[in-house]
Amino acid sequence: MKQIKKVEKYGLKFDSRLELFFYELLKKNGMEFEFQVPYQLCPGFRYDGKAVRPMTLTVDFDFTSNGRNIIVDTKGFQRNDNILKWKWFRYVMHTEWGKQPKLFFPKSQKECLEVVEIIKSL
Repeated sequence: MKQIKKVEKYGLKFDSRLELFFYELLKKNGMEFEFQVPYQLCPGFRYDGKAVRPMTLTVDFDFTSNGRNIIVDTKGFQRNDNILKWKWFRYVMHTEWGKQPKLFFPKSQKECLEVVEIIKSL
């Protein structure tokens, strides 16, 4: 399995150099966003007397509270469990919260640049 190197800068922890690149790109373009926003996909519960923790997904860049219906998650490499969480996220957003944000998953610096241009045009 590929190991992603975490980076610390600006007093923040980034899960990858690509995530840091996109963060700096957004700041450079003066774009407002929330960083590393957790969403609860399934609440915790008890099963057979044992606690089952809630299922959460933390998105890298969330523009939904800033008037844009956009979420961006930088992914150089996507694990199978992450693919499943994103599928569940789409379901919960649509069926329970009545939202269908545009989702972007840039995998390279070039794709990050393209996503910023798309966001600016919306």
